[in-house]
This record gives sequence, C-alpha cells and structure tokens, in this order.
Amino acid sequence: MNPSRIEQAIDEIYNYVEECKPSKLYPSKVVVDREQLYDLLDELRLCAPEEIKRYQKIITNRDGILNEAQQRAEDMLSQAQQQTAQILDQNEIVQTAYQRAEDVMRQATEEAERLVNAAQDESDQMRKAALLYTNDLLSEAQGHVEESLKEIDNKSRMLTSALKNSIQLMRSNKEELMMQLEPTKAAAASESQMPEEPEQLEPQPQGQESFEVPEDAFLKNAEE
Repeated sequence: MNPSRIEQAIDEIYNYVEECKPSKLYPSKVVVDREQLYDLLDELRLCAPEEIKRYQKIITNRDGILNEAQQRAEDMLSQAQQQTAQILDQNEIVQTAYQRAEDVMRQATEEAERLVNAAQDESDQMRKAALLYTNDLLSEAQGHVEESLKEIDNKSRMLTSALKNSIQLMRSNKEELMMQLEPTKAAAASESQMPEEPEQLEPQPQGQESFEVPEDAFLKNAEE
C-alpha cells in the first residue's frame, strides 16, 4: 500500500529535524528555522482534507450499492407483475394464477428486502471502516504535530534560559571589575590631597628603578 500524503508530510518533518544543525550551547539539541517548519506543518494541514475526500469516495459508494439493489428489486417486482398478468390471462387456471401471483409477489418482495438490507449492511461497514481509518490518520498526524511543537517550545525555553545566564554572568564579572577599580581610584585621590613634607622624604638609593602599575592591569588580568 502506497504511503498517504499525510505520512509523506510527517516524514518530511522528521527529515528536516534530522538535518538541522546542532546548537552551540547544547550539542544534543538542534536549531530549527521556524518559518520552514511552519511551511512543513501547513503542508501537512493541507494534506488532511485530500485524504478525507479520498475516503469519502468510499462512503459515497454506499448510494451506488443501494441504488443498484433498489433497481434489482424493482426489476424483480416488474417481472413478477408481468408473470402475474400472464397467469391471470389464463381463464382455466384463474385461482391457481392468483395463488401463484401472490407467491411470486411475496418471494420477490422478500428477496428485494433481503438485497436492500444486505446492501445497507455492507455500505454501513464500509463507511465505518473508512471513518475509523480517517480518524486514525488524523489522530496520528495530530500527535506528531503536537510533539513537534512541544519540542520547539522546549528548545526555545532552553535557549532563553542560557542567554539569561550569560547576561547574568557578564553583569557579575563587570561588577567585580568595578569593585577592583574603585579602591585604586580612591587611593590615588587620597595621595593627591595630602600636603607635601619634603623634609621627611628619604632619597631613593641609586641604581633602584621606580615601578608603576598601569591602570588597566587589573582589567587585563580579569579578562584573562
């Protein structure tokens, strides 16, 4: 049995998810193109009515079966009436003709009812089978779509959480750097406000070089 268009659309969604690139933050997850996935889901949605029409044709055969049975019943009744008329034309067997006519009419009526009932039962079974199969297809398609949407929602939440954690980490590092810079600036400001006392200064020994720490030394160390 050839796969239906719904099954093909579901296979395309699976193949697309398999071909998506893995996430940099979570290698076990993949990054999907929302528009492309929506296009695949729209195609799946469009396939469903066509599949339903396909099985509705099976249901419409019910009318054909009933019409055929009704026509056969009418033909049998017509033949019975013709036979009855022929029997009644024979005067010598009038009573027998009436009896035979009633028997023929009764048998024809019973056979016609049997054919109509059988056709009705057959069409009802075909209609029920078609409806059950269509319902199974729609249930399966709905399950796959809901699972895909749930997976996309989970991935979006995980990405949002990871970005929030990254922003929080950056803020924390920035605050730590500012705390390291503030004491250095405060010390420099205090030394610039102190009065000069040249008589208490001691000369530096000859040959000893002065050493200055760049202001951005803490920034570089923190970044490393």
